[in-house]
Amino acid sequence: MNAEETKRWKAKNLRYKKPIVKDLNLYAIKESLWEIGDECDDVQYYLDYHGETLLNALDGDEEDAYEFRMMFSDLSAECEQMWEDLNNEYVPKYFDLFFAAVGKGYEMLGYDVYEHDYYGLNYSESEWANEEAIKKMKALTKDQLIKTAQACFKIFQAYIGLRHRYDCIKAAMDILRDFNTGHLQMVDQIEKLYEKANEATDGFTWRSYAPELDELDKLIENIPQEVWLQ
Repeated sequence: MNAEETKRWKAKNLRYKKPIVKDLNLYAIKESLWEIGDECDDVQYYLDYHGETLLNALDGDEEDAYEFRMMFSDLSAECEQMWEDLNNEYVPKYFDLFFAAVGKGYEMLGYDVYEHDYYGLNYSESEWANEEAIKKMKALTKDQLIKTAQACFKIFQAYIGLRHRYDCIKAAMDILRDFNTGHLQMVDQIEKLYEKANEATDGFTWRSYAPELDELDKLIENIPQEVWLQ
């Protein structure tokens, strides 16, 4: 085993020394906040240009449409607040370590100093990681431990609630987008068939049979009634 292989082997066996809980660590939370924040911005932009789709989907209830918009606005504000909370002095320093210590039984990742990345730990390594995290947390004073717990659980509670609300209203927004996309595709199809029928009948000046005209008539007959309300 050469020197590089030795370094790689030692780093792999020491991953448990710097553990984090999978999906409950600062990196994962920040990634989610970016995702939610970007989605909220996209939704606000979408609704600015397709507000009628939302209104139609809610049977013209402007109050419900306003509340729906506000849900994304409130979610965006909560994201901003969470970014501020993440700057609490105890969060960057202890969040990952704290949940690695109290998260016994959770799926753990360990940092490989040679590869400069996190990797999954097996059961035994996860047990060692938990013990390592507990040992490090015990080095804190009682006051530091209490403040760390307060700050970390505040982030945890806010994140779980934020993620749940986002998943719920994003599902509703995806339905609206599909609803609108389907209508736009139908309109595009009608426009194309109209142009073909117009050409085939010389500007609709004669009504003798034309496949294009028949196809256009069938499409119009099968359009859902709500499309005409757009």
